Amino acid sequence: LKPRLVLLADEQLTGPARDKVAARAERFVNFQIESLLKPLVDLKNADQISGIGRGIAFQLVENFGLINRRDIAEEMKSLDQEGRAALRRLGVRFGAYHVFVPALIKPAPAGLVTLLWALKNDGKDKPGFGDVVHALASGRTSVVIDPAFDKTFYKLAGYRNLGRRAVRIDILERLADLIRPATNWKPGLGQRPDGAYDGQSFMVTPPMMSILGATADDMEEILKGLGYRAEPKPAVEVKA
Repeated sequence: LKPRLVLLADEQLTGPARDKVAARAERFVNFQIESLLKPLVDLKNADQISGIGRGIAFQLVENFGLINRRDIAEEMKSLDQEGRAALRRLGVRFGAYHVFVPALIKPAPAGLVTLLWALKNDGKDKPGFGDVVHALASGRTSVVIDPAFDKTFYKLAGYRNLGRRAVRIDILERLADLIRPATNWKPGLGQRPDGAYDGQSFMVTPPMMSILGATADDMEEILKGLGYRAEPKPAVEVKA
């Protein structure tokens, strides 16, 4: 979040004039970062958070606002309610599959994050630079992964690679919202929710596929990537 600015100028711009231009350019860059990436700046400067919460905040900054929840499972078990509340106040969302900052899954911040990463990692000439952000700007909830692209570009734009598709993080959390009622339902306890099976398993429904823009084959790969296991059921049994 603190890129080093190098002013390229010939001998016509020297001395105080050069320093003035350099200072103005640096102020502009800092303003863009502090405005578009304010949640990350706030997390980086969150001295009021301590312990495990501080560690999670650090990881969020290092990972541009996105962590797979599975990767910090132990920290999440130990994070108290005060720590959760402090992180929520800074714009962090604790989802079923991810801990992330929703405000960053937008074209402007995602574009800046991608640019900062590319400048640090010589990525401006890598295949896919700018293309995934363009998909985000066009409202794509998921895209077919281009094997020629650097996979990091998908994550920087708020997508997660699952099988042959990259799916937007917030859409995966909406998928979790559809799955949860189906797995929480128990036979004999009220009306069966859409997709419910036996209180432990669930069936893929058209709304689940629709929000992801995925086919049945895509769904199997996506769900496996999220930690689920496919179990074929007899048609009569499923219908029942």
